[in-house]
Amino acid sequence: MSSSRPLGIKKASSAYLKLISAALVTMSISVQSANAQKSSITLENALKRTLSNNPDLVVFEFKSSALDGESKMASLRPEMSVGVEVENVLGTGEVSGIKDAELTLTLSSVIELGDKVSGRMNVVSSKKAQLLTQRRIRTLDILGETTRRYINVIVQQALHKTEQRAEMLARTMLQTVSTRVEAGASSPLEKKRAESALSQARLSLLISEQKLNEYKRDLAIMWGDTNAAFAEVEGTLLSFPNSLSLEHMLSQLQSNPHVLLYADNYRVQEARLRVVQASQQFDIAWEAGIRRMQGINDTALVASISVPLNTKQRNLGEYEQQRALLDSIDYQKQAKIRELTRQINQVISAKDQALLTVTTLQDNVVPTLESALNLAREGYESGRYNYIEWVTTQQQLIDMQRALIKAAGLVHLRSADLEALTGIPVFSDSPSTSAQSSELLEKK
Repeated sequence: MSSSRPLGIKKASSAYLKLISAALVTMSISVQSANAQKSSITLENALKRTLSNNPDLVVFEFKSSALDGESKMASLRPEMSVGVEVENVLGTGEVSGIKDAELTLTLSSVIELGDKVSGRMNVVSSKKAQLLTQRRIRTLDILGETTRRYINVIVQQALHKTEQRAEMLARTMLQTVSTRVEAGASSPLEKKRAESALSQARLSLLISEQKLNEYKRDLAIMWGDTNAAFAEVEGTLLSFPNSLSLEHMLSQLQSNPHVLLYADNYRVQEARLRVVQASQQFDIAWEAGIRRMQGINDTALVASISVPLNTKQRNLGEYEQQRALLDSIDYQKQAKIRELTRQINQVISAKDQALLTVTTLQDNVVPTLESALNLAREGYESGRYNYIEWVTTQQQLIDMQRALIKAAGLVHLRSADLEALTGIPVFSDSPSTSAQSSELLEKK
């Protein structure tokens, strides 16, 4: 089976090096002329367009701005308050008017103990790290979907060419049958059958073309276009990357973004728990000021402090709630790892089965049917074989070619699924590929 250089995305930033390269399915790039390049698109271009114009990723910018605002609020110290109090005014008798008035001007606030500001800031900082991982996961999902739609177009392009060949074979068959019918060597019934077969082949060709246009639009929608501004996508369907083993992928699960998210969740919950613990430390409310006593024409300083009681007991329920949530995260992580292991195993198995199908059809079945079709056509023209033998052999060949294309597409689709699940590239690390990936990521 042929092998050629896989397609890759190159470095946008060091944080996204593994992310973007992990989203690529390795398919060979055909050599195109300058004119052809104007009407075609590569997987590299499709992924870059998707990343530069996708509302799902723009949402994370707003979420980041929201966390910046939350950080500002978390860093605020308790506010200061100014108070004015007037006593013994507008009464009766000895306290009538303002002659015995007392005016008190105060300044009050709260002293936070337990380093509560630092605790709140740690919560926001952990949320920012969590948001980056969430963005990375969403980016992987988006790139994976773009890659799958790209593969669907390549598969449909190949199927469309197969339908074109089927239509051409049906026309050739009708011409041959018509010649024999005119010569009296075949029944007119065979010509009617050949005409019907040609009509069916043309119908299949039209439906195939409609599907191809649909898949192109599906791909263009990923970057916001409603119409595909390209004639075809580039890629060699029957060239596959070297597969990574299940053991290697499982060994990399701890760095999987889906698993790393649980580590971020743990840090956020841990920071929240520390805030609850800090809130068990009471705050001291204080007030200080100056009082003017009009009756004796004197002033005096006033001050007070207040401390809440039983704060630890009042926060015990919240502490137990946050502690339970923290303890549950590790078990959630273990469950996620097991689920990912199962999914990776299933995808690898499906990919291997599809690859086995491709190998068998490409190396044995299709070549044998090609030879059989030549024999059946020659035998029909010489009168040794009948029409049914020829048309049956031809239909078998077309069916097997369709099956080969679909199986090859499944190999690439399952590769894309593996990259989305694991966050690591599935292609082989050849020097040329690595150099090309680094160059493009720097441009990005």
